[in-house]
Amino acid sequence: MSKQNTVQGVLTGMRRGGGGGGQGRGQGGIRFGNEPGMRPAGMSLADEEAMEQRMLAGSGNTDKRARHQHDQEVFHTLLRHHDQIQRELTQLPNGIRSLTTSANPEIVGLLHDHVPAMHHRLEENFGLRFWDPAFPEIFAQREKVRMEVTLVPHGVLVEETSEDPNVVALIQAHGAVVSLFVQRGFAQAREVSPLPDNYQRVLGG
Repeated sequence: MSKQNTVQGVLTGMRRGGGGGGQGRGQGGIRFGNEPGMRPAGMSLADEEAMEQRMLAGSGNTDKRARHQHDQEVFHTLLRHHDQIQRELTQLPNGIRSLTTSANPEIVGLLHDHVPAMHHRLEENFGLRFWDPAFPEIFAQREKVRMEVTLVPHGVLVEETSEDPNVVALIQAHGAVVSLFVQRGFAQAREVSPLPDNYQRVLGG
């Protein structure tokens, strides 16, 4: 069975028997879907959604709109169940290595969906979290980032590196923030991700 079919089976199981709005529960009690009332610190949720919709409308691509909605639902589900995720982060001289795992097969399926999707979005400059300065910076620096994603039985192994020391600092800061997402869930995801003190921005702000 392909990875895509496996992930789709996990998501279908989560939705089956659940409430509306993409919410549902899998056999392991995982509730899938977006979190109502999540408010990012940098702007209102309405402003964030309006910015995303303008970006998506400008693309003229209905597939991207569907992908963005799916990616957001998967991310929110992982945040909601962050206590079932473990993450080991290792700093390298030129970046980071991370191993993110779970004992819950449904969570593993979502990790197998989420991490490659974020890699693909970075490659094609399909941004997100526009209110959070660290994320636009990563997308702006994408051509200097090398990211290798390996799906393992219980999760995902990622090696993210750069030859540019400025980008290395950004990668390491982002890796630390993702670890905080795993530790704190939505409480962290509502916060602005700090940029390193020595990082030289390429975008205004």
